[in-house]
Amino acid sequence: MPLTLSEQSLDWALEHVLNYGDTDIFPEVFEFEAIKHDWQEVRSWIRSVDILKWNVRPYRRCLAPKHRFGFRISTQLDPLDILVFTSLIHEVGAKLESLRIPATENIVHSYRFEPKPDGRMFSDQFTYQSFQEESARICETVEPTHVVIADIADFFPRLYTHRIDNALDSALGVGHMHSVALKRLLGHWAGSYSYGIPVGSAASRLIAETTIADIDQLLLSEGACYVRFSDDFRFFCKSEAEAYRFLALIARALIENHGLTLQQSKTRIAPIDGFRRDYLREHQAREVETLSQQFYDLLERIGIKDIYETINYNNLSDDDKALIDQLNLRQLLSDQLSEEEPDLSLLKFLLRRMSQLEDTGAVDLIADNIGRLAPVVREAIGFFVKLTTLSDSTKEDVGRQLLDVYLNEEAPISHIEYGRMFLLRPFALQSEWDSSNRLVRLYNEAVDEFSRRELLLAMGHVKMDFWFRTRKQSLLEMTPWIRRAFIRAASCLPVDEYRHWIRGIQGQLDHTERAIAKWSSAHPIT
Repeated sequence: MPLTLSEQSLDWALEHVLNYGDTDIFPEVFEFEAIKHDWQEVRSWIRSVDILKWNVRPYRRCLAPKHRFGFRISTQLDPLDILVFTSLIHEVGAKLESLRIPATENIVHSYRFEPKPDGRMFSDQFTYQSFQEESARICETVEPTHVVIADIADFFPRLYTHRIDNALDSALGVGHMHSVALKRLLGHWAGSYSYGIPVGSAASRLIAETTIADIDQLLLSEGACYVRFSDDFRFFCKSEAEAYRFLALIARALIENHGLTLQQSKTRIAPIDGFRRDYLREHQAREVETLSQQFYDLLERIGIKDIYETINYNNLSDDDKALIDQLNLRQLLSDQLSEEEPDLSLLKFLLRRMSQLEDTGAVDLIADNIGRLAPVVREAIGFFVKLTTLSDSTKEDVGRQLLDVYLNEEAPISHIEYGRMFLLRPFALQSEWDSSNRLVRLYNEAVDEFSRRELLLAMGHVKMDFWFRTRKQSLLEMTPWIRRAFIRAASCLPVDEYRHWIRGIQGQLDHTERAIAKWSSAHPIT
């Protein structure tokens, strides 16, 4: 019996990726706008396919910085694959959620499945902030003497495939078609390894949560007083001995049940006063007089509870705008950049906040420190491209700085594909960054496909039609991620020439490529 996805779940999956992205690690990809433009056709085709026989398409994977000296392997799935994956989760998410400790227990605060019509997958009542608040409440009511802080090392990349399979069978039933389809997809993405799920997508987060639900059940059966947010556990104990007992319990359970280990640098037993100081003040101690402390106090005053969520400045009251404007965010950013280990969560928030505030005065500070901002390069580059009031001359200056760093072998950020991709991102989105005289050479010398894709889009924006004219016969020799970028960028050709070329190759394109060609014919790259 075939498995077909419903129109409702596919529509919801498209809303999800359009509104919340396919990943929180990689850049947004233009393919989803093209798919939206041709959605009736694409959806009809997906619904005609037996998902149990779905042919998984090439993903892209690279090393992404996690903190100053730490990295993780991150995966961006093919656009059609992420739509299918997300649709499958939408259809069985409630059953996966039911395998977990109920949200009403107020223990597990990460990624509680509660889909909304706009594509939001998870409850906004259970967040890192609610995890913090419950930690504080337990400290007040239980009065522990010690707290165990335990963090799983490489959670997503090291989840065993067979444990994921067992969790899906437990939630959905052995032989359930959605379970079979999900296991097939995840098995393909794991490749020859017997572990790992794609990092970055919302669908993966619910899979991971379901998989370690047995650990939560074990901890409750042992009488643990704890809270969890994803891979971060906190046990509240009446003595150091009790704390050590639960630390040993969680370490053994993770190893024996999942082959997972605790991250030594983040795992510790803290006296209650140290826990309050270091963990209930959003990651690290801050003196009251510092700008950082003022920043968090101000957030509390205006009722902003979750620093991981972007603030909609325009929706604030005039009084709240005045409160947030009174802080010198540039100085706060400068202070963080001067620290040996800056607070990455705070850096991300500051970069997003200053872009919303159209703080063009911060451009030089951020451009001059782009290498230092490597762990948050996604947000740093996002700051530049979101500024609507930046002059063309300033964009040219910043563009030259970004390319200088891209080409600088002494700059650490230029040594990973992820960093190079984001350094090129502004040129792939807008023509005003002025690099036309360097793009062809950069493309020819690029050492990875992440850079080539961004450079192709950049060449399209600056109307290098002569280059695409000479290369379009080589389209089918390109890899899928490059081919899709070429089809999009080549729409800088004269309209009749582009449409004539597309008609000639129409039969050789897949459904995503045809959607891109249709969209680009109607909305050429500018």
